[in-house]
Amino acid sequence: MRLEKTLLTVLLFLVIFGGSVPALADNDILNIAVPTDPDSFDPTRSVAAATAEIAFNIYEGLVKSTPDGQITGALASHWEIDSTQTVYTFYLREAYFHNGKRVTADDVVNALNRARDPQISQRASSYQAIAQVYAEGDDRVVIELSEPYAPLIYELTELAAAIYPRDAAGLDQRPIGTGPYQLQEWRPNQYIKLTRFEQHWSGKTPYFREVYFRIIPDYNSAVASLRTGSIDLIPRLEAAFLHLVEPVPHLKVHADPMNVVQLLAVNNSHPALRDLRVRQAIAMAVNRDEIVIGAAWGQAEKIYTGLSPAMPEFYNFELAEVLPYNPEKAKELLKEAGYSDLHLTMTLPSAYPLHVQTGEIIADQLRRVGIDVTIEIVEWGTWLEQVYTQRRYDLSIVGLTGKLDPHTILNRYVSTNSRNFTNFNSPEFDQLIIAGVSSTAEERKAIYDQAQAILTEQVAGVFIMDPLQLNVMNAAIKGWQSYPVYVVDVAALYK
Repeated sequence: MRLEKTLLTVLLFLVIFGGSVPALADNDILNIAVPTDPDSFDPTRSVAAATAEIAFNIYEGLVKSTPDGQITGALASHWEIDSTQTVYTFYLREAYFHNGKRVTADDVVNALNRARDPQISQRASSYQAIAQVYAEGDDRVVIELSEPYAPLIYELTELAAAIYPRDAAGLDQRPIGTGPYQLQEWRPNQYIKLTRFEQHWSGKTPYFREVYFRIIPDYNSAVASLRTGSIDLIPRLEAAFLHLVEPVPHLKVHADPMNVVQLLAVNNSHPALRDLRVRQAIAMAVNRDEIVIGAAWGQAEKIYTGLSPAMPEFYNFELAEVLPYNPEKAKELLKEAGYSDLHLTMTLPSAYPLHVQTGEIIADQLRRVGIDVTIEIVEWGTWLEQVYTQRRYDLSIVGLTGKLDPHTILNRYVSTNSRNFTNFNSPEFDQLIIAGVSSTAEERKAIYDQAQAILTEQVAGVFIMDPLQLNVMNAAIKGWQSYPVYVVDVAALYK
């Protein structure tokens, strides 16, 4: 019913304004619709991918991802790795912060030490292999590891490893980076305004003078604004609206792999959900075909473990039949576990209609096998606090963004990881993840295949699909680049 009302509203809007074909409102101003505010611009505190897609334009680390998933220098012009694979030396290029101060090795050392401090950083576990970070002069930084750690160079592309001035304060609302854009203004629930940074080390000037990330939680309003031209770009449009924008001549769609894992999060510490039989019953009650058609309109690929097939060199393609859709078997498992009248609550983030619609379909599927599900829809900030941070939930649906290395993704399920919001606990899995970081590429493939099998068999959660990334924009915009990570590269855009 909610979807029908939304589509009707948009259709009426298109009928009314069907004859207009607007260009960009201002030649050098870009308006982008996003569903939520950032959670925090402090690299050590942010956990939301929605923040990273904006912060990519503000902050830079020593290195960064390219659109094809390779690593290139950012604040580091180049780097060397010693023969033991435990000493990384980064050579800094001449670069300036948005406050006009030159970047020094001390700034880098301070930022990376904060990133690996568990008392400060939400992502400290990603940098546990670092034994020390120190400066050698003003333009060289050395990272020493306690042991070889293959994912390090990929971890350094993350927002958590962004570099900012040593004396910076209040970064959560006033970020100071070195990126091609700087924060000019942030009005919560309205917009984030960025202006181009004229002193960027690349010597290049972005095309757009000002960029507004406008907070529009309602996709109905976002699509309407895109149609009239007050919005120029919607990254990751919900698939339910695709057929409303594809026929519009002044709009275009870039459809790309998203590298996202949509997860039915199952709180493994819940009294009933501690029982593996109950978790497996939930997994076997889920019909992915129904979900892909009903929630993603067919614009997704089914998945069965914690990685996306967008990482084919590491994805385990052998797991589809481990816990296949089998509602009768699900009923048997529940009966065997002694749960004939199980009641659970599913907490869903209102900012993401795809997850809400997926949750509604799964709730109905679970009811068919005898699990009564109450749906609780909450604001994104509430979801982050209640589900992700405090872990006060039974079931939930969320999209976990892809990374450049499988360790960064799978590591979140390690029992001691602060991001392990499903409370999954498997000593065997933990040991595999430890082994994977210091192995050869061939060995890592075998190790991560085993780790993925454990996630699926023991039901850390139920892995649903990787939705297609549907980026819709004014046809005048050029230069769109799709990344295997969650970013909007504004500096690449022009008209």
